[in-house]
Amino acid sequence: MAVPSTDENLPLESAFNPFDTVFMTDPDAVMTRARDEGTIFFSPILGAWIVTRYDDVVSVLRDPELFCSKEILSITELLSSEVIDLFGDEIPMEGTLIGVDPPDHTRLRNVMEGSFTASSVASHEAMIRYACEELVDGIAQGSSADLLSQFSYPLPLRVVALLLGMPKKAMPSLRRGVKDWPDLAIALLMGVPLDQQITMAHNILEMHRMITRLIDERYVRPQNDLLTVIARGRDKFNLSEREMLSLVPGLFLAGHETLAHELTNVLWRLLSVPERWHALVEDPRLGPQFFDEALRCDPSVYGMWRIATRDTKLLGQTVMSGQKLFLVYLAANRDERYYTDANSFSIERGRVAPNLAFGRGIHHCVGAPLARLEARIALEVLSTRLPGLRLAEGYTPTYQPHPFLRGMAELPVTW
Repeated sequence: MAVPSTDENLPLESAFNPFDTVFMTDPDAVMTRARDEGTIFFSPILGAWIVTRYDDVVSVLRDPELFCSKEILSITELLSSEVIDLFGDEIPMEGTLIGVDPPDHTRLRNVMEGSFTASSVASHEAMIRYACEELVDGIAQGSSADLLSQFSYPLPLRVVALLLGMPKKAMPSLRRGVKDWPDLAIALLMGVPLDQQITMAHNILEMHRMITRLIDERYVRPQNDLLTVIARGRDKFNLSEREMLSLVPGLFLAGHETLAHELTNVLWRLLSVPERWHALVEDPRLGPQFFDEALRCDPSVYGMWRIATRDTKLLGQTVMSGQKLFLVYLAANRDERYYTDANSFSIERGRVAPNLAFGRGIHHCVGAPLARLEARIALEVLSTRLPGLRLAEGYTPTYQPHPFLRGMAELPVTW
């Protein structure tokens, strides 16, 4: 599918194009125009009203009764008919946690929250540090690397797999399914050949079937892992088979794909200005501050949908019942009304308002404490073990097209 490049002279509804690498790489001009107009506009590309100001995004997030989340992550309409037929009823397309409303959302969230309390997350520090050190051991054998594919991507995948209790023999299927699930969401739009779409769909089916088998095994033979927590939810929280199945891929989307890109985003911000990286090397305790500013400036989940449950007025526009809104976290996080010089990256600005990278309200990311811990340890280990890291000569980032994720294709470095 050919998509037009963004242009400052285009109307906003055309200029806002997440399937265009030019827009995804440098969205500032379009987002500033949208915020300055002080209203919302309809994007035919996403089929949703686009909301960009901080206050307006927060107001929608805080009203789940009027703006619901039911099935917002369903990608059925983005799939080819052949893939839909292949999936049949085996794949939960309604989404997990983020795509469910109360009371089901409350019930599902209760299954997971106990595993992501501050004390539960802190108990995993040694495991996360070991995983980081092991990855750096492999990287350090050479003199160059792609930090995305060799560090940022495998680290959270390994952490989530260990927390779930995934057996080693399941990892190849897991890696394929986890990679192909977000890729399939845009495959049809981007003109990926049908045979490749079918291959991705088979990998996703294989992953879901494997997860179902593992949950059934944990129900009979429980262990000290998240798969057992989910399996026990069948009785404790009255989870259906479909709900249990949906929780595991949901964890990989929320705990792996998003963090992989966020780690890459913060590393780019540090290495693109060597003084920042040197500051981290001198004082690794700055890591959480750098990560928080990256969450504000470059959220990997750059936006999320809501659906109007009834006709309503929003910023002078009539939003009809059933219409989607796309809340642009990236634009809200760079709102000059809350952040001075908002498009710049700086840990000196102070915390004027909490950034929206992890959402707000009832759908605030349950795994946020784990993501922050992984980022802190990752930056500590990298800055300590590879203090001479620098970007590959001539590298400039290009952000990949995607309806709600913002990440690079690579991050080449040397030392």
